[in-house]
Amino acid sequence: MHCNWCCVRCRPRYQRHVDSIFPRDPKQGLVRGEMQKLTYYALTNQRKLDRIGNYLADYLKHYVDHRRFEYAAIAMKAMEQLLQACRQSSINLFVESFLRMVQKLL
Repeated sequence: MHCNWCCVRCRPRYQRHVDSIFPRDPKQGLVRGEMQKLTYYALTNQRKLDRIGNYLADYLKHYVDHRRFEYAAIAMKAMEQLLQACRQSSINLFVESFLRMVQKLL
């Protein structure tokens, strides 16, 4: 899912934020500073919440299909933190993506 530098600037901002929370080595876990930036971005641009959730669900599907379970765990942690941070009115935008992620894990 990671792409080379030349197309990074062409990607939407929410995709760049989501891409940046995944470290090169999955043993390092979620990149906390980048996760804070993603959370702030999600809370200030609530119309992008559904896109962020769908993109995280796509990451999870990719990593589970390729048996990269450490990265799949990072995607789930990111979704969990976003769900905890978002307000009651905007949580509906995440529910579908979250349920797709849980279904894929089952």
